[in-house]
Amino acid sequence: VSETVTNLLMAIEAVWTWNRYNFYEKGNSFITDISLLYVKLIKMAEKRNWSLLPSQFSEYFIFIYSGGKLHALTPSRFCSSPEDNSPYHVIGCVGTCSIKPSTILSKDSKLIFHFKHPSATSCKLPGECGFILKTVPSEAALWTLRLCTKKEEYNNEQVHFHDEIRAENMYIYFSHVSILKLKFMFPLSWSGGLAADKIQKWESCISIGSNCRFKVIYKFK
Repeated sequence: VSETVTNLLMAIEAVWTWNRYNFYEKGNSFITDISLLYVKLIKMAEKRNWSLLPSQFSEYFIFIYSGGKLHALTPSRFCSSPEDNSPYHVIGCVGTCSIKPSTILSKDSKLIFHFKHPSATSCKLPGECGFILKTVPSEAALWTLRLCTKKEEYNNEQVHFHDEIRAENMYIYFSHVSILKLKFMFPLSWSGGLAADKIQKWESCISIGSNCRFKVIYKFK
């Protein structure tokens, strides 16, 4: 896995996307050793000093193709226990979203998050502590999101910003709930940006319902 991969979720997404691409796009038939995949991903996390995922990720379903069949990859194997003091905090975008991620990310949009940083212990500002991620529309293959840090960008907004919040501590993903009430997520990021073509291909494989949401895992240690 490339050195541009900087956390365990990003590594899982990279393997997952490669697996799905080779099966769906290329029509390749191959065998994936799921047991070995667990071992290699955990060893990589240890070698690169990555933290385990927060316990909330154990609720998702991830399927890997092997021998033409779907096999479950259990996210809980990569998660810390609820009792552990995880360095990650999961932050959901305010409200749910019934629009495809590519529709939002390809135009001027704002994603609003409520989040009180542990360092902001005595905040008395009006509204909720949090932050805004603003889309940066582009014709390029990789889209980007920008963390709004200027005071004027929060005028007339329901949240206010604290300087302790850092963009480099964030990683964004998209979660959705199937008609069978199963919780899934799919990758947005690729090589340091939001990969337009890959997002659109993922969207073609799922049904975007009303209970979908952009989420951020924020590392504050």
